[in-house]
Amino acid sequence: MSFRIKRVETMDEIHGIVEIQRQAWQMDDLGIVPTFEMKAVASVGTVLVALDENDTAIGFIYAYDQLPDAHYSHMMAVLPEWHGKSIGYELKKVHFKIARENNIKHIRWTVDPLLPNNAYLNFAKLGGICNEYYVDYYGSPDAEGISIYAGLDTDRFLLDWRINDERVGRRMDNYKLDRITEDALFKKCNPVNTIENNLPKAIDGLMEQSTAFIVQIPSDFQQIREQEQDKAKVWRSFFREICLEYFKKGWYVLDYHSFNREKNYYEFGKLNG
Repeated sequence: MSFRIKRVETMDEIHGIVEIQRQAWQMDDLGIVPTFEMKAVASVGTVLVALDENDTAIGFIYAYDQLPDAHYSHMMAVLPEWHGKSIGYELKKVHFKIARENNIKHIRWTVDPLLPNNAYLNFAKLGGICNEYYVDYYGSPDAEGISIYAGLDTDRFLLDWRINDERVGRRMDNYKLDRITEDALFKKCNPVNTIENNLPKAIDGLMEQSTAFIVQIPSDFQQIREQEQDKAKVWRSFFREICLEYFKKGWYVLDYHSFNREKNYYEFGKLNG
């Protein structure tokens, strides 16, 4: 299954992006970015589309400028049947190249912190960092035409992708070079919690003088949200409290680690210098 990535040029490509929004987020017409708006942003911002062998749109990025030296990547999605094919990573690599060619220093976007596949892409593969947490960022999206998030606060990270960082460049070349073993991670970081019965169980004794700590998150938060929404709300609150407390103290999420897709950890630390 091959695909290619290009900047959006035609209304047919934009119509394909509209359908991706509908399928990826279960959006109705109220929530979808209108075609005319997307066409306008494509002319002045960065709108990329991934096309399959039949020139059908299967993924996209929708971004615009934040002056003087940043892009805000408002949306990225891939059709469900194309998940796991590295399309999101390849879309980001093209955006990375465009940003470098235009002297952009940062690309920023929001992301649900409890979705492990997104976390692995954004932190492990791309090298993004984060120290901003938005509580219930979109309000009640089920009232705004986005049913996939119904019934749960829409908390978000604001991720910062620092285009000129050596670490980011290295991960664009080969992100696997920075992956470590689970044993090495636990030697480096103190664990804050474990997981029991799909709920977080706190571990006492996190030392303020620690240089790094890790927070374990569920391997399938969407399933918990769909089947055990009360537990999903506990997870949202638990992770929110950690982020708000430690981001205020100058900590960052610096990385994300996944082992066999069953054990998933955010790594918190402080930036050097």
